[in-house]
Amino acid sequence: MAIIWEWLRQIWIPTSAIRLAEAERRVLSIVRFPFEQTQVSIGDDLTINTIHTHNPKAKRLDKNRSPLVLLHGFGAGIGFWLLNIDALAEQHEHVYAIDLIGCGRSSRPRFRAKTTEEAEQFFVDALERWRIQLNLNKMILLGHSFGAYIGSCYAMAFPSRVSHLILASPVGVPKEPAQAEAPGRHRTSLAWRLLRDLILFLWNRGYTPLSVVRMIGPVGPKPVTSYVTKRFLIGPAVEEETSPATSEAGLETSAALADQIDQGRLKLPKSDVAQLYHLCAQPGSGEFALPRVLKSNVYAYNPLECRLGDSDVSRVTFFYGDHDWMDTEAGQRTVNFLNKRPNASKSARLIVIPRAGHQMMIDNPDGFHEAIQQALEDHTE
Repeated sequence: MAIIWEWLRQIWIPTSAIRLAEAERRVLSIVRFPFEQTQVSIGDDLTINTIHTHNPKAKRLDKNRSPLVLLHGFGAGIGFWLLNIDALAEQHEHVYAIDLIGCGRSSRPRFRAKTTEEAEQFFVDALERWRIQLNLNKMILLGHSFGAYIGSCYAMAFPSRVSHLILASPVGVPKEPAQAEAPGRHRTSLAWRLLRDLILFLWNRGYTPLSVVRMIGPVGPKPVTSYVTKRFLIGPAVEEETSPATSEAGLETSAALADQIDQGRLKLPKSDVAQLYHLCAQPGSGEFALPRVLKSNVYAYNPLECRLGDSDVSRVTFFYGDHDWMDTEAGQRTVNFLNKRPNASKSARLIVIPRAGHQMMIDNPDGFHEAIQQALEDHTE
């Protein structure tokens, strides 16, 4: 019966685990630094998709730092670091990039969490089991967006295992304003209000944007391809002239990826970038944490701003793009609070990356790498 269901599902949703693996292979084929890719077993028949670079020559530069571990954002995977792995491998003895549990090509167990705490634990438990399996004593944990939120949850649960927490455009930091501004109904059309109400209805019942991609079946590749094209393959790169509407929507365009392809440094055809559809259309699992963690207005149920300051995380650095749609002020407030902890002066900082938005590691890879070096320049363990 399961085989028949999978066959029917693939007829309606034109993807499969095999097609996702092939798409990932083609994306990662542009990485020049040698890496090892494995499915790390964490018990209970679960695995974490992992790539690892080892550069003994970087040990002198690395100053015996902990391994650097990269956590992707929502709806993403290890392939989103394609413009970063080579540069980071040159500077760090050990670099790991993983697909979070329930995401990418890691195992996708049934998501049973009903509360925010259970949703966070779903990821934290898997990450800790992965660390134990690889026998890593400590990690420099770098998470992007939702991955930054999960990295924070892990660091607060296991502070002795995180030597430095780097949060790149993290979601879930600010507290919700006491009285959120209500949208002006008299200024919005009936169609917009109906669409908004539908989105709220679906969100409150646990649906995610990826659920929609699966629901529309064979039509799904078109909107995903359109978004990726507009977001990453239309130039020139956005700078100061970005419109507020575009910046707030997180749809600022970037020529970084296209330029690297056009100049021959990357051998990935533009048409292959559209295969990110396969990442979005896999059976749902970890993605269902999103409505448990975030409200429909994208404020967190349990914001990091209220928690990180009381944690024992030793060092925290926030990254934001100079036209990031995430709340930079909330990041700065959290930094100020962290630095007021006893014996924790200057334990936290905030770095703004120029010519970058939310997807800073793709918008401005060199600026992103420089920010990491800056964050770690006075890092000691």
